[in-house]
Amino acid sequence: MSNIESISPTIGGSSVSAGSPVENPGAVLDRDAFLKLLVAQLKYQDPTKPADTSQMLAQSAQLTMVDRLNDIADSLQAAESSDKLVLAGSLVGREIAFLADAGEQVTGRVESVRFENGDLTLSVGGLSVPLGTVSQVFAPALSAPAPTLSPVPAVVTA
Repeated sequence: MSNIESISPTIGGSSVSAGSPVENPGAVLDRDAFLKLLVAQLKYQDPTKPADTSQMLAQSAQLTMVDRLNDIADSLQAAESSDKLVLAGSLVGREIAFLADAGEQVTGRVESVRFENGDLTLSVGGLSVPLGTVSQVFAPALSAPAPTLSPVPAVVTA
């Protein structure tokens, strides 16, 4: 009797054991792929054994839920970008400390703010400073002492 070697499945040329998770980023179904599979399922179903309507409703509800979650994620991402822009805009005219390309700590006054490749960038002394490299924001310098309040004399009419 001869020995038979065990057979293990392969995906993309690499061996996969039964207990190991398969990492395949292309395996995640998006909305369009899900709809294509659903249409194919309906198209090629056995007419004598139609699809279970409760399963179809459950799949439709899952699709709707995924769409709503995507909408919420998009809204949160837009709000995050807006919040970052407001934060960066409040730095215009302020003195900041940041790490320069060479790794040294540099200070300078923020002249403007802009989006650059999806990230907020501050313009400081002709340098483009990513918002994430800011390590300190200094309090604005007071240009003039705060005015003091003096009581106003009451006007008495007879």
